[in-house]
Amino acid sequence: MAQKKRRGGLLPLAGRVGLPALLSLGYYLYIRPRLNEAGTQPGEAERKLPGDDLIPVTNFQTTRAIDIEAPVETVWMWLAQIGRDKSGYYGLDNLTNGGMPSVSYIRQDLPVPQIGNELDGGYRILDLKEGNFLIYGAFDLPTPTGQPMERTTALIVEKRITGTARLIIRTRGYAYGMLGKLYVLPFEIIDYLDTQAVLKNIKERAEMTQTLTAPVKTTVGTV
Repeated sequence: MAQKKRRGGLLPLAGRVGLPALLSLGYYLYIRPRLNEAGTQPGEAERKLPGDDLIPVTNFQTTRAIDIEAPVETVWMWLAQIGRDKSGYYGLDNLTNGGMPSVSYIRQDLPVPQIGNELDGGYRILDLKEGNFLIYGAFDLPTPTGQPMERTTALIVEKRITGTARLIIRTRGYAYGMLGKLYVLPFEIIDYLDTQAVLKNIKERAEMTQTLTAPVKTTVGTV
């Protein structure tokens, strides 16, 4: 009787342990790759992009993208002011801009962005090519684990065959310490939510700008 009781206790325990393990495995193998490559086309997440060389060894990398019905030049105007003087990063403002809403207009008071410019949140511009890409990041960001993290974010805008823009955002980083690999798992989820907001908000702003600046077609009727 005692032996049967012990066996009966082990099976529920195995079920309790096995289900969380199965769910964790499913997230890691199936859901996580889709979150980290949301919006990308086949092969796009594997492309070598500007800024990939800034952190040679990483323990996380995400690539996400969106089509924008506006010219590259219009999208670039929004990228050029990102993170500068409380303009915001167009994402989760409570997380990245001190709760202040990201600007919804093109600022005329900011000079042309330059490599080395300091940005809000402890970042700086690491590299850029006007009208094509802007890379910002930092190499000693604090984390809850007490160990620093290196992080770079590249925003690349490319011209589609239709003449409109495609925006790709790649975030790469390395979290130090024994808990670094565990820390990046919840970080990736937050990064997914933030980056999706960035893509959506830049798309909306650029398309709105294009609508406001596009010439209005008129037809002249005859009497």
